[in-house]
Amino acid sequence: MRPNPKLTGAMFADARLDLLFPSPVMAFDWPSGEHFNRGLRDAILRRRERSAGVVKTNRGGWQSDVDLQDWDSSEAGELIQRVQSLAHEYLVRQAKEDNGVFRQGWQVLAWANVNEHGHFNRSHSHLGAYAQISAIYYVDVGDIQPGRDAGGRTRFEDWTAVAIDVDRNPDVLRRDVLMQPSNGRMLMFPASLMHSVERYQGHSPRVTVAFNLFHPALAVPRLGQHIGAVGWWATNFRGLVMLRRKLPEKVYAVGLLPRLLWRPWTAQGSWMRHAALAWATATALASEHFEARANGQVR
Repeated sequence: MRPNPKLTGAMFADARLDLLFPSPVMAFDWPSGEHFNRGLRDAILRRRERSAGVVKTNRGGWQSDVDLQDWDSSEAGELIQRVQSLAHEYLVRQAKEDNGVFRQGWQVLAWANVNEHGHFNRSHSHLGAYAQISAIYYVDVGDIQPGRDAGGRTRFEDWTAVAIDVDRNPDVLRRDVLMQPSNGRMLMFPASLMHSVERYQGHSPRVTVAFNLFHPALAVPRLGQHIGAVGWWATNFRGLVMLRRKLPEKVYAVGLLPRLLWRPWTAQGSWMRHAALAWATATALASEHFEARANGQVR
């Protein structure tokens, strides 16, 4: 049935369209940071030489353990102070007042990321019991320049499930936002905001630091429902539910392991460390495969 032409057009001139629940994202370029960034970059690349790292959302890149806040590096220590200072300003801007509570008392976890040609980070959020606010600091964006298609941009993703007209005007209605990286730039956003990193097409290392921040005076509304959004079976028989879901993934990962074990590695370290990284990579790829299959992307 077609719409009644009498019920369109000027009749709705007084209709109000409200955009509810915007996500607060702050960007700040720290001034005079060339020397600082060079020292931080060197510290991260030295750590990569002696650590195989971990595999989480990174696909092909290197990610450190979540311990940068404890590194014996003056630049790392200063960076932790910087992200706490920006978090204070981030909350002041939203509340439009400063009561001093958020000048101290932060708990910060941080980790380094290095992506080279072809590497990317899959879609994810950081929300958890001790992750209320997240941040990214661009240490060295490598070959990324405005107007140059080198990929590697941070994509903030719209997961509100709002329908868009993909045939008529996708660029206007599509609500994902691509953030342009720049050396010394820090982004701050809710830990719940889904994001990813485009496949990097440059050849110089793209080096960043990611953060999760927690403050006891903050609370995330409905966090318990979000984290515990599982059924009765998963609540009471978690082991059986996880076994049913994870066993096929582990079997698939075992099949991937041989080729990953024999892949050459650049980081110095023992064979056991290389094997641990290969297994972490295999399980991450298996998880991604089954997730894509569940979404109908593969058969």
